[in-house]
Amino acid sequence: MIEAFLSREHGDIQTAVVRLVDRLAPVVPLSSQPSLARRIAEVIACRPTAMGNSMFLRQSIIRRGTASLEQVIDGLATWVTVLFDIGNLQQDRCRALDLKATIPDEALTRLDRALSRSRNGSILAVPHVGSMELFAAHLKDRDFQIGFVYTIGDKPTPTERWIYEGRSATGGTPIAFGRRNVGAEISKILGNGGVLILLVDLYPSVRHSGMPVRIFDAEFAYPPGPARYARSGTLVLPGFASRRDAEGFSMNILDPLDYRASMPVQDAACDFTQRLAVDIARFTAEQPEAYWLWHPIPNDPFLAVAQRQRPDLLMAVGAAVADDEAAALAVEALYPTRTACESPEAVPASFARALRAASGRSGA
Repeated sequence: MIEAFLSREHGDIQTAVVRLVDRLAPVVPLSSQPSLARRIAEVIACRPTAMGNSMFLRQSIIRRGTASLEQVIDGLATWVTVLFDIGNLQQDRCRALDLKATIPDEALTRLDRALSRSRNGSILAVPHVGSMELFAAHLKDRDFQIGFVYTIGDKPTPTERWIYEGRSATGGTPIAFGRRNVGAEISKILGNGGVLILLVDLYPSVRHSGMPVRIFDAEFAYPPGPARYARSGTLVLPGFASRRDAEGFSMNILDPLDYRASMPVQDAACDFTQRLAVDIARFTAEQPEAYWLWHPIPNDPFLAVAQRQRPDLLMAVGAAVADDEAAALAVEALYPTRTACESPEAVPASFARALRAASGRSGA
C-alpha cells in the first residue's frame, strides 16, 4: 500500500477515495467490493459536490432526462469499483482476475479475424463504461498484444501515479495521450499486429476540436484518430465491458466498421466517426448506470450541452453550494480501524456500520 504517499489537497475527493480503496482492496473480498463502493458513493452523492454535480449532468444527458440521486450514486459506485479493480491489479494481479469474466467466443473470433485481415493491427474503440482495466488484462491473458491510451498530467500527482501503476498491471502497454511520442507508440503497437484500446466517447483536447458527432440528441466531439487509422487499413471494432458486480463482469466485441473509401476523405472520416459514435452511445444508453466518468474534462461536452439545451440541469446543480472538502473528510472518516483491517471478514460489517453512520449526516 502507498497510502502514506497519497497526499490530498483541500477538496480533493478523488485522493480521499483512492486512499481508502488502497487500504481496503487487499483485505476486502472481491465479492464485497461493489457493495462497499456503493456505500462510498452514497457518502459523496448525498452531499453537494463538484463530483456529484458532474455525474448528475452526465447521467441526465445520457438518460435524456433528469437523473435521480440513486442514478448518480450508481455512476459514482461504478467509478469506485473501477478503483477497486485498479487497486486489486497492482496488489495481486492473479487475485484481481479471479472473477467470472464472460466474453462470447464469437467476440474473440472477430478480434482474431480482424487482426489477420488488417494491414496495421486493430483498434478496440470503447466508452467510459464498466471495468476497462479488467477487459484489457483478460485480453492480454488471451495472448493479445495490448496497448491503451490514457490521460495523465505532465507532472503526475501521487494519485495519478497510483492509477497508472494499476493500469500498468494489466500487462498492456500504457501510452500517455498528448505527448510528443504518442503517435510513435501507437504505431509501434499496431505495426506489431497488436490491439490498441482507445476510449473514444470524449475527446479531451484543448488544442483541437475533434470530429463532431450527433448523439444523445446533442453535438459531441470524438477523436479523429480512429477514422484516420481506418483509412490507412487498421480495422476498428467497438468493444464494451459491463460494470463489475459481486460475481464478475462481461465483455463483448462487435464487427469492425467499414471505412467508405469511395467517399471524399473528410466525408468518409465524418461518416465513419458518426457510425462509431452511434454504436458507442447505444451501448452507453443501454447501461447508463455503468458510465463512471465524472472527472473534469477540457471543453467538457456535457457541460456545453447543458448550457445550450438543458439550463434546468444547471439550475439543479446550482441549488446548493458544493463543499468538496466536507465530502473528502466524510470519506476519510470511513477508514476502518487497524484491528478491522487485520481481519478481512470483519471489514465489510464494520465498514458498513461506519458508512451508515456517515450517511445519516448527509445533506441535501
